[in-house]
Amino acid sequence: MNQNEQYYYSDRKGFVTEAMAYLIPLRPYLFVIITLFLLATAAGYISGYLDPSIIDELMGQFEETYGWIAEESPIMIMLFIFANNTLNSFVAMLLGTLFGIWPVIFILVNGFFIGVVVFSSVQEYGIFVVLSALLPHGIIELPMIFISASIGLRLGVLAFQKIFNINEKEIRFKYELFSAIKFFVTVIVPLLFIAAIIETFITSSILYVLTS
Repeated sequence: MNQNEQYYYSDRKGFVTEAMAYLIPLRPYLFVIITLFLLATAAGYISGYLDPSIIDELMGQFEETYGWIAEESPIMIMLFIFANNTLNSFVAMLLGTLFGIWPVIFILVNGFFIGVVVFSSVQEYGIFVVLSALLPHGIIELPMIFISASIGLRLGVLAFQKIFNINEKEIRFKYELFSAIKFFVTVIVPLLFIAAIIETFITSSILYVLTS
């Protein structure tokens, strides 16, 4: 290994270590976010079962808002998915500074919608097709969304503690906000880009094979 390779390996190892260290204080917030998401998804699934009309209503709204993208090229679809997920995740994180309210709403709304869509898709295509459609990109995309919301929730709690002097330790809120943005740009954004590529070019191919 030459000197340049050593520096590259050291920098990469340091980056991974720093990223993993950042996730440690997020664990309780991540638990809350994932729990809320699962509850909202279950509520959406049950709602679709109890009231099938809600499926048509939500899917109609979705088609009205995003239906146009289906006519675009695969590259444009990929860029749209990436931009949409990145923007929504960043907003959920940044607006979390307002006492953590928005990340919770963001997760509940999306969880409910996914629950309804999963119920509808399972009825039409079966659980195997649904899992095949969700897992390739979802295994990357969902954790990034969960982490973004968790960062927002943590920032909201820290803001609340700082304003009302609840925490005895000094809270360097500007530093926490800068660290959150840095983690988002260096870790979450690249992985959301990879997830968008997988969703556009791999997931769509899998669905075409399984449903044709």
